[in-house]
Formats: sequence, C-alpha cells, structure tokens
Amino acid sequence: MSSELLQNKGVVVTRPREQAGDLVDALKAVGARPILFPAVQIEAPTNWQSLDDALHRLETFDWVIFTSRNAVAFALSRLQSQNLSWPQGPQVAAVGRETAKALREFGLQVDLVPKKFSSEGLLDSAELSDMQQRHVALFVGDQGRELLEKVLGERGAQVDKVLCYRRTLPGANPTPLLHAWARGELDAVILTSPEIFKNFYQMVGGLGQRWLKNTPLIAISPLTAEAITAVGLPEPWIAPEASTEGLMTALESWAKSRSSVDE
Repeated sequence: MSSELLQNKGVVVTRPREQAGDLVDALKAVGARPILFPAVQIEAPTNWQSLDDALHRLETFDWVIFTSRNAVAFALSRLQSQNLSWPQGPQVAAVGRETAKALREFGLQVDLVPKKFSSEGLLDSAELSDMQQRHVALFVGDQGRELLEKVLGERGAQVDKVLCYRRTLPGANPTPLLHAWARGELDAVILTSPEIFKNFYQMVGGLGQRWLKNTPLIAISPLTAEAITAVGLPEPWIAPEASTEGLMTALESWAKSRSSVDE
C-alpha cells in the first residue's frame, strides 16, 4: 500500500505488549505511529492441574486444538519445564495462521489450519466433521468461547477443556492516552478480541467512550465487531482475516476511504 496514506497516523495497539511486535513493525513499515496501550494482561493460571494433567497424557488424544498464541506459549513452555516431549499420536490443529506459526516455532507439525481463521472456520473443516469416539484436548484461556467444545461434543467427541492461561484487566493509567487523544494524535484504534475491546472501553472511561464514537475502530473479526456495536458505537472496519495482515488490510481500507473523502 502507499505509505503516504498512513504516514504519521497514530494507531492504538491494544494487544498485550509481548504479542504486539508484528503489528507494531507492520505499522512502522507504512509510516504510522503505533501507540501501545495493552488492554489485557495475560497471566499463568492460578492452578496448573488441568494443563499438567493433559500434558502427561497427550498420547491419549486424537486431536489437540490450540485456540490462540497464548495457549501455545503457556502450554508448550510448561511442557518443556516439565521435561516432557510431544508424542507422535495426536494431530494438531490451530485456530489461525498466527497460532500455527507459534506452534511451528516450538517445532510442532500443524495438521490443520482453517481457511477462515476462527472457531467457525475450524468447525467447517472436513477433518473435524465426524468426531465419533474421538478424544480432543482443547487448549484455551479463561473467558473464551464455548463454541468449539459444544459443537465437537455434539459431533460425538469427548472434549477435555484445558485451561492454559487467564486474562486480567491491566492497571494502566489511561491519562497519557487521553491527552494524546485530546491533542488529535490518535487516529484509529485496533481491537483484537471482544475481551480486549470491553477492557479498553472500561479503561478509557466516560471521556474516552465519547471520543470512541468518532474514532475509526479496526476489529480483527465479526465477533469483535459485534462487541463494539453492542455498546452503541458505529460499525468498525473488519479485518478480512484474523491476522496482522488482515488488520493492516482493514486499516488500509479506512485510510483509503478517508483519503477519498478529503480529495
């Protein structure tokens, strides 16, 4: 895309800082100014029992499904800390490209990545259509959706939900962000999950919530967009796929629409 469209545009990145690198780099590459304001904090589970139990019996599963990069990071780091190795038996599925990339970085072969990066896309995959007598480990965080567990169970699978991490509300001070907003330095906000949006909406308070009505929002998925419009905000720009590339495409679409209005 033409870098002039996003040159010096202030774009808020709400992902956890440790996971924002690819998006920050992509924004800098087109001349934008990434503004980091993590709206979720990823922490270890309060109890490791669920994860440890699953890791010690991985060979008993037909499928192991990872629903996020966070699930990969916590599960496989824990695997290594327990001096365990990944067995030959189970097939591995990732909900999207970035989750699959994280798995490969740990040296795992990924057997299934859906064309549409979402739980719905995974469920549309032929490989998961007949799950009779299949044993599935679903590696998730807290506050996640129940869709995969529910539908795979309805298809005949025995599903073990394995808690790998938990999400908490950061204690960040929003005042510097609000000051930047007031100075006109904040042009768009990128939101990468319904939980992140809800946290961000809470963190910026009444003033920020009013400004959000006139601030372009970039949503990673229709589900995130639903959370945004549910509080009365305008329709956001939606990424065509749940990835850094998809987010940048949506941001480009916004920038082009703005450019055409200004002409």
